[in-house]
Amino acid sequence: MDIITLLADYVRGLLDAEDQFIQDLGQFPRLEQTVSDLSRKMAADFLSLVLSNADELLRSSGRRKARYNAQRRVTRTLISTVGDVTFDETVFRDRKTGEYRRLLGEMLRLPERERFTSLAEAKLLNEAEVHSYQRAADAFSTGQHKVTKTTVMNKIHAIEEIMPEAEKPEEKKQQRYLYIEADEDHIHRQKDGQNDGCMIGKLIYLFEGKEDICEGRRELIHPFYFGGLYPGDQNSGLWDEVENYIRDHYDQDYLKCVYINSDGAAWIKAGKDRVYKSRLVSDRFHLMKYINRVARLTGDKKLINEAKGRFYRYIYKDKLLAAEKLLTRIKNRYGGENAVEDCRSYFENNWDSIQRAFHDKKVLGCSAEGHVSHVLSERMSSRPMGWSEVGSDRMCRLRCYVRNYGREKIVDLVTYRREKELEKLPATGTDGLIGTKQKKTYTQEQRRAYTYVEKLQATIGGTTARKILAIREQIDNI
Repeated sequence: MDIITLLADYVRGLLDAEDQFIQDLGQFPRLEQTVSDLSRKMAADFLSLVLSNADELLRSSGRRKARYNAQRRVTRTLISTVGDVTFDETVFRDRKTGEYRRLLGEMLRLPERERFTSLAEAKLLNEAEVHSYQRAADAFSTGQHKVTKTTVMNKIHAIEEIMPEAEKPEEKKQQRYLYIEADEDHIHRQKDGQNDGCMIGKLIYLFEGKEDICEGRRELIHPFYFGGLYPGDQNSGLWDEVENYIRDHYDQDYLKCVYINSDGAAWIKAGKDRVYKSRLVSDRFHLMKYINRVARLTGDKKLINEAKGRFYRYIYKDKLLAAEKLLTRIKNRYGGENAVEDCRSYFENNWDSIQRAFHDKKVLGCSAEGHVSHVLSERMSSRPMGWSEVGSDRMCRLRCYVRNYGREKIVDLVTYRREKELEKLPATGTDGLIGTKQKKTYTQEQRRAYTYVEKLQATIGGTTARKILAIREQIDNI
């Protein structure tokens, strides 16, 4: 099949669809669906033709013949965004090494066992980033080769653990203050089909400040997200990623301080030792939770408000000892040892960062809870589902990647993974296999398709009279 035959079938289908529509103007939805199906089939057939032609150019290349022997031709099918793309691919044998090579696939940067085009895989990841694996699979089935939820899961698992590095700017920003907020999501662990405890999905985001966009609503300035599981000793690697990003994008000599907003968790406080010029700041939201929990032990609304007021006065006046004495009196009178000791421990371990939260004018309010909800929990834990360790880690990373670079950049993530996979193969040495003369001949052959357009004009014009008669008949029936 050549391009002219493809065009002929496509145009013939369009004209037949138009004829049927003109006979009954009330069937526009059917016309729209028919045109959509024809267009997708035409696109898939065209891609198949182009790839088969490219393989033929390799087979006929004189340079190729000097280095590789053609062994056999196989039929390969790829799942694309427009349907199944089926084409011929030749298996060659390297004359020097004896290795079998699929030169077309290597030149396309397409691993031998890959069933998806790059755009198709990117679309699949886009769907899975928002919806369940099953829903992503259902939304993507475009041809005879159906996609299963296991396939979607495998594509998520295949995402590289180390994401592509952010593009480094030519000139670093000069920013006096940077802000880091961090929190975690508790993700249900799946083991043998059953939930078995929880994993901690970590989220860190760096930004330059906050700006008012409307009354009562603020927006982060140039945020950048980091996320994943990073259990145990790997936590230091997470903070190193943050530090490396700051070093690559900001002038650290000009930088005065990086504020790390913390709820007191050890993994967040560890960032103080990994990020240059950083200071810990206590999250007022979590501080309030500790104080409210203790104050409610008094039972009476008036006493609750009085206890809360006294705690905040002691904090403003930097009186840790007085705050601890108040905790002791509440415990002795009302009980609640766990709540009191939790609050005492929080005060003792975070008093300096609590003071900074109340007295440093450069400190901003924390919105980590909301960000964890939107970035992680919305997909990871808001519904009853279980995750494997690899799946949850890669999904956390993927959702951060989308927020950093946009959905259209997921194709770069796919390309990065495939390049990593192809690095294991020896160098292709295929540059220049298709010569200039071959390309010129191929282009001349393709130009024959343009003459077909002129012939179509006469054919289309001849159908006008029949359409006019059909319209007149329908007008008479109104």
